[in-house]
Amino acid sequence: MDRQVAHPNWIEIDLDQFKKNIAIIRSAIGESKYCLPVKANAYGHGLIPIAQAAVSAGVDYLSVAHVSEAVQLRQAGISIPIFVMGAIHQEQIQDLLDYDLEISVSSIFKAELLSKICKEQGRTCKVHLEIDTGMQRTGVRPSSAINLLEVVKSLGCFVIKGVYSHLATADKPHDLFAKQQIKEFKALLSTELFSSLECIAHIANSGGVQFYPESYLSMVRPSLLSFGYKHPDSPVCFEGIKPCFSLKSKISYFKVVQKGHGISYGHTYITEKDTRIVTVPIGYGDGLRRSLAGKLFCLIRGKKFPVVGAICMDQCMVDVGDHEVFVGDEVVFIGKQHQQTIHAAEMADACNTIVYEIFCLFNERIPRTYK
Repeated sequence: MDRQVAHPNWIEIDLDQFKKNIAIIRSAIGESKYCLPVKANAYGHGLIPIAQAAVSAGVDYLSVAHVSEAVQLRQAGISIPIFVMGAIHQEQIQDLLDYDLEISVSSIFKAELLSKICKEQGRTCKVHLEIDTGMQRTGVRPSSAINLLEVVKSLGCFVIKGVYSHLATADKPHDLFAKQQIKEFKALLSTELFSSLECIAHIANSGGVQFYPESYLSMVRPSLLSFGYKHPDSPVCFEGIKPCFSLKSKISYFKVVQKGHGISYGHTYITEKDTRIVTVPIGYGDGLRRSLAGKLFCLIRGKKFPVVGAICMDQCMVDVGDHEVFVGDEVVFIGKQHQQTIHAAEMADACNTIVYEIFCLFNERIPRTYK
């Protein structure tokens, strides 16, 4: 199919703003390398276009969760280093090697599994050693890290490209646990065996970059910050960073509903007066969470209106009162319209979750457009 099929919903990504965000972060991190995580379809922004824009903006690394994501990047012509942070499974190793990917090694067992195939094929591979300083997810504890490094070096088939950890509570300023994680990681790096390595050390995520400059080390991994969501309390100046993601649709139907009538499944919303109800062709099948019913707002003609009644799989309804709107009018759920803006954080707060999840919910049924 040569042309894109018309669709009433779309996600609009402002690549110029995205690149500007990267430039602002780059100016703040000094000599540290810049690794952009692009897992989960680049947090809903679109894996390949975002990766290509990031490369053109000068990032040093991309990171992903799964081998399949990295393979897509390589097949799209991305040649900069790609770090696969997810756990290794035996059936993934061949692709990790064939596509020249950098691999997370989180245990002696995984190191030996990887080395077996490398030795069988007479190959070396690039690895980052994962240290668990408190996330309790994957990686060896600092007390076991020297043993892991000794084993990795003894196996003779690895190029150690990095040593890394992950901050668990860095989205809060002055957090004692985050400070302790950074302190433990730095203490490990200062030991004789680790300090002799010529490799990248990285622990800073978006929270670390905003609140803990001491965590920058030789590389940082700011994801959500790169996409334009910064904490208002960050002591580091990120003036000019803005979101680059907008979620839009169009009114598909219009009707006047009399007072006392229920709207949508279950009639959880009853009209309090004669009012105008418009239907918008987006629902939880697209990623608009059903739990947002009664809490969600949208913009039409520059005014904010409530989404009312249960959100359906493919549609939702909006009460526009006595305002004049028409079928085909643009509807903004996330983004700016005229002088009004709705941030993804508002949607996240309404369903007691985080912006990361909101972005990742919007699936491939909604096309992405880039400007």
